[in-house]
Amino acid sequence: MTFDDYAAESAVLGIYRQVFAVLAREANRMVDDAESVRIDEAILQAFAGSGPNGMTIEQVITACAGFPASTVRSRFDVLKSYRAVTRVNERAHEMFYQAAFAPYVMLLFLRRLSETGGQAELHRMLSMARLAVEDDSTTLEDARDHLREMTNVFRLLANPIMQLAKSATVEALRAQAQPLLGNSDLLDKARIYHDAAATRWPQLLPECTELRMALAAYRDAVNTAARRLLAHAGKTRALGLLPAERWRSFARESSAEVLAQALDGLLFDAPAPFFSADDLLDAVEEGLRTDTGRLPPPRPRIDDEPPPTDLDSDPEAEVLAARAEELLDGRETVTVAELLADAGDWPAGRRVLSDLTAIHLRSELPYGLAWGDGLRIDVTSPRTWVSDGWFTRRGTAAG
Repeated sequence: MTFDDYAAESAVLGIYRQVFAVLAREANRMVDDAESVRIDEAILQAFAGSGPNGMTIEQVITACAGFPASTVRSRFDVLKSYRAVTRVNERAHEMFYQAAFAPYVMLLFLRRLSETGGQAELHRMLSMARLAVEDDSTTLEDARDHLREMTNVFRLLANPIMQLAKSATVEALRAQAQPLLGNSDLLDKARIYHDAAATRWPQLLPECTELRMALAAYRDAVNTAARRLLAHAGKTRALGLLPAERWRSFARESSAEVLAQALDGLLFDAPAPFFSADDLLDAVEEGLRTDTGRLPPPRPRIDDEPPPTDLDSDPEAEVLAARAEELLDGRETVTVAELLADAGDWPAGRRVLSDLTAIHLRSELPYGLAWGDGLRIDVTSPRTWVSDGWFTRRGTAAG
């Protein structure tokens, strides 16, 4: 090895050590807790705000006052041993240090990986590789290296998904494989990159073939995992495999007719209508309201006093009977939909339904409530769904 080659190798190794210094607990060991990484980030942020003069160890400890001083000093020594933190001037009694930018870039990269699971980085890698194909300065060896890197990435993606799909529990498959499913855009982008590389460099067809096989393995693993989840969860629960953006776009761009088609053949309870905050507060206050009036004690009956009728002995029945006659308004039968429409807003309609139910449950009253199988849908009404129902005098057939 020549001196120039050795210098180049040493420079690469030096940058590599700086980048991975944030993952080193000590020499030749790796961090296994998140606290150490947070301390490294605090140290590097302190250096970023210190300016070109650098900082002493004591100043770094003071800037990282939220962490134990001994732990900050230990992490500082680790960063120093990997040359992520170096002396401002290489002399014996220099007290001021400065930090390299590479470890902080690594921290940003790690945080992005933890938030997106590596998918965003893979999209960026494919975009950069695609731009490299169109760059005139890209050599044949550079293109071969890019193809091999992409091949390894997709193989590493496919292998764990296939293992989960074949032998893991359904719960583990749903928890771990679902973020990797539904990546049709990723496969399309990889295919475009493959076609561009094969067109420009026909001599790289063996490497392109390896990439194509890796993409096929990834697609097969995703399909196998999706089929297993579909078979276990059923069609309705498996809808969670679609990305949230697909649902939002479909809801925004579809017409009312297209959205209604999803409900064909389904039978479900209609959801509660929308309530404003004022309506909710009024309902809560009304429910909490109690009758504070005291009833008089019962009086002894007089033998010669005629016994009261059933209707006279129950004040609530009188009120309900009067309410029933008010709702019927001289008719023998009236539909529930008509009563709700006459009520107006939903709070008034809710009270109508409450009165109808209370009247129906009083068997001594000559009124009844019957329900049918029909369903009226009106998206512009305060009550979107109204079932077929009739309020009648007992003995009158509902139409």
